[in-house]
Amino acid sequence: MKKAIKPSLVIAIIVFGLFFIISSFKQASPPPKVAEHPDIDEVPARVYGVIEPAGREVFVSPPMTKRVIEIYADEGALVKVGQPLCVLENSVEQEQVALALAKVSLAQKSLELSADELKRAAKLYKKRVDTEYKYTQAKLENELELKRLKVANHELDVAKARLEQTILRSPIDGVVYKFDVRLGETLSAGDNDRIILGASGLWARLYVESFWKDKVKTGLQCKVTDSETQEYLGTGTVVNRALYMGRRDFRTEDSQERFDTKFQEVIVALQPEKNQIPVGLLVIAEFSQ
Repeated sequence: MKKAIKPSLVIAIIVFGLFFIISSFKQASPPPKVAEHPDIDEVPARVYGVIEPAGREVFVSPPMTKRVIEIYADEGALVKVGQPLCVLENSVEQEQVALALAKVSLAQKSLELSADELKRAAKLYKKRVDTEYKYTQAKLENELELKRLKVANHELDVAKARLEQTILRSPIDGVVYKFDVRLGETLSAGDNDRIILGASGLWARLYVESFWKDKVKTGLQCKVTDSETQEYLGTGTVVNRALYMGRRDFRTEDSQERFDTKFQEVIVALQPEKNQIPVGLLVIAEFSQ
């Protein structure tokens, strides 16, 4: 009887041990729950963008590489159309204007002399004292001097235009947002990031990804914050949406890896809570339900 009981106990202990081990594993490693995808209609739209002057920036650059000899503007200054911002070295251009003025003066005197000669030749021809040939020659000489005066005046206009190019003027009524210019330094032709102007008001240009485009509609309001510090900057109202979908390249933490995504440009008129929000600041616009 004792011999029959021992195998049963062994089997029972083994079965119980296996059951205990399996239960322990199940409790220690429960199957992962499948994450539920959030309903995008219930999530506030968060869109990245950049602060710009209303109407975008206006870049001022010289048409030629020259040294700065005079400065009339500062960052933050209000300027009018045509107001000088700075003057480039222009001694050669001034000499060209002076030379062109001298040519005009000489041409005017020559024209006056030829006009007097034409009058005298006309009187003598009328009295049959001089021949028609001499009268015709005087007339042609007067016409030639008139053309020379026109050419001299044109050269003067060109010289003045070249001199005017050495004066960088404001093309708009607005604010000087950037003026990275120093007296005595050289400005290069086509250098567009040294002098930046714009309207006094600000807006935010948002890049709305395709899955948000139906949620960001004209007239909708949003909260605008600094994308880096999360500082609250003010509120905004959507005033314009582009009629096309563009593409932007994004880089990941790996400098060799990038991807592009479709986006729609949206303009938000900004009602700032603080002064001196810098143009070019990256922001986040949050559109609540």
